[in-house]
Amino acid sequence: MQAKDIPMEENSSGNEVSRRDFLSNAAMTVGLVISLGTAAIYGLKYLVPAKKKVKYVDVLVGNLSELPDGASLEFVDGLGKKAILINNKGKLSAFSKICTHLGCEVEWQAEKKQFFCPCHKGYFDASGKNIAGPPPRPLDKYKVTVKDDNIYVSVREV
Repeated sequence: MQAKDIPMEENSSGNEVSRRDFLSNAAMTVGLVISLGTAAIYGLKYLVPAKKKVKYVDVLVGNLSELPDGASLEFVDGLGKKAILINNKGKLSAFSKICTHLGCEVEWQAEKKQFFCPCHKGYFDASGKNIAGPPPRPLDKYKVTVKDDNIYVSVREV
């Protein structure tokens, strides 16, 4: 039994493309254009992130009479994170209690006027600056204002 030869289109010019090849090439081109366009859009979104409007609100944390020199007062910020307000020689400062190394909770050591992270022995001074251990940056700081002896801390609105 002999294999039957299937006649192939012979084109003398060599420029003719079969319908199947044309549709195949068109589908691949459309797919390529769509995938490159999608990659370009997401790449630009990554390189140029959208600016989100962050709104801050002043939250009443306490009264000056409740916070004598050297005292501290813990509170929860607008995002539910623990924070602390300290009175260091009449200067009020508020910081996040979350260590910038791995997110452990720091402790305020009033007698030494420093923050201590027990997880990896990180230390921060009274201004929140990282001074020893592995923390890569200072503690997050909050804006503090005093109005009529009331202490307000500016926190992100949820």
